[in-house]
Amino acid sequence: MSDRSRVRGARQRGSTLVEQAIILPLLLALFFGVLDMGRALYSYSFVSYIAREATRWASVHGGGVNGTASKGDVTNFVKNATGAALDPARITVATSWMPPPNGSPACTAGVGGSEKPGCVVQVTVTYNFAFTLPFLPKGAVPMVSKSQMIITQ
Repeated sequence: MSDRSRVRGARQRGSTLVEQAIILPLLLALFFGVLDMGRALYSYSFVSYIAREATRWASVHGGGVNGTASKGDVTNFVKNATGAALDPARITVATSWMPPPNGSPACTAGVGGSEKPGCVVQVTVTYNFAFTLPFLPKGAVPMVSKSQMIITQ
């Protein structure tokens, strides 16, 4: 081996360690960023799912004072069905009953008038998602899903 090739090998001896020190944090940030975005996608998917399920549950289950599920019943249904890694304290539920858009003689505006079969129940679920990595958006990102369905019973 010539003296030139020995000198070149001696100069490149620590280059692998330097390259790894530069690339490894970038790869780890990318990996954990993908995991955090996956959590966000799961949370949004679950919020839309639970809004549909709560609306279906409210449209089918009677038994409240007015023959339908109450706002508290719907909220309890949502909070008891929270998915893995979702904090029930960050979930808010808004439930409202209303006449259908085309009108219905069975549904009247006012308290108790729109909570009958043939009327519409609407459930809005909001989840305040928080990213864990510092380079992703700070604070809570609200994920909102609204669902409505005709009351059947």
